Amino acid sequence: MILRTPHYYKKFICIASECKDNCCVGGWQIDIDDETAEYYQNVTGEFGDRLRESIEYTDAYCFRLKDGQCPFLDDKGLCEVYKHLGEDKLGVVCAQFPRFSEYYGDIKETGIGLACEEAERIIFTDTDAFSFDMKELDEEPVLDSEFDAELAKSLFVYRDKVIALFDTESEGISLTDKLRATLLSSSYIQEMINNNSYEEITQYVTSLNLQKLLDEVSSDGTGADFTLCEAVYRILCAYSGLETLNPAWPNVLDRLFSQLHEADEDDNIKENTNIMYEELSKEFDLYISINNRGFEYNNLIKYYVFRYFMKAAYDHDILGKSILTIANWIVIRDMDISRWLDNGKTFTFEDRIDTVHIFSRQVEYSEDNLWELNEEFMFDDIFDTDSLNSLLEMM
Repeated sequence: MILRTPHYYKKFICIASECKDNCCVGGWQIDIDDETAEYYQNVTGEFGDRLRESIEYTDAYCFRLKDGQCPFLDDKGLCEVYKHLGEDKLGVVCAQFPRFSEYYGDIKETGIGLACEEAERIIFTDTDAFSFDMKELDEEPVLDSEFDAELAKSLFVYRDKVIALFDTESEGISLTDKLRATLLSSSYIQEMINNNSYEEITQYVTSLNLQKLLDEVSSDGTGADFTLCEAVYRILCAYSGLETLNPAWPNVLDRLFSQLHEADEDDNIKENTNIMYEELSKEFDLYISINNRGFEYNNLIKYYVFRYFMKAAYDHDILGKSILTIANWIVIRDMDISRWLDNGKTFTFEDRIDTVHIFSRQVEYSEDNLWELNEEFMFDDIFDTDSLNSLLEMM
């Protein structure tokens, strides 16, 4: 197998006890894989007794938290399992987080996730063009009947072109133009997937020039029957229905609705709220531009494209991955506007870390929540291609 990791992956080193909210301290359920749980059952001595007393079984083996923390953190915030048994006796979750891995036939891709503060600092300060480091692994290819190898070849090409688009700075080309080009091209590919037109997909992605497609989307004047504030409000409503994983999430949503999207009982946004939101949106974008912070959003988009687009080789839903990328960015941007307002129209790098951390922990680390969002994308018309295209054009 070939292991591929983003160019910034090698920079990651766990900061351990210096981390404010990791899986050891943040009230996360800390799963223990079956093999490690079996090993813990046979550890002798006083520490073995402590291990067994601290393990419970819900839908999986996990540590019984103590005041929202792992019971094996010492008074310095360091791991006692690591200290007593060694690194190789940590469970898979403890050893790997915040790393994630996906398998695509004879290719394994591994990255670092945005629920980790240190991973965020690395990703959001990166100024290099996205590239992969590669090496051979002494592992057998992972065989999965749901993996579509033929489609994967085209998706790898398409994903590389989308990432390159967000690595390219062109005067007069906005982030939303790039998102629209991504949305429209993924919509075209999705139609070909639905028609099983695999040769057509190969031809399309091979000849695809996203910069040329930008000329089309930048001059496209699609009308909409909603305001910018109303459209973002409807997207927030979809995210508000998710299972709460991060205790900060409900308060964040309440603040967004009351501060930026106040609506009546019939979900109607007041006219003055519509005007206020558009003005704040423009002012915030200007603030980001003046302070040269726009590349952080580019890095966020590249992370989502890298992490999620190739999953379409399993579920055949590349359009859904594009919608997820766009919708996630819209919600995070709203969270940023709210924090910027609360800070007296200032937005620090630590604010960037905090907002994305809250969001990522809530959305990315629950397959149920990702599935729920996918359902919303299919059935709520605010997420159809025309509506999202119009929304991005407004922004």
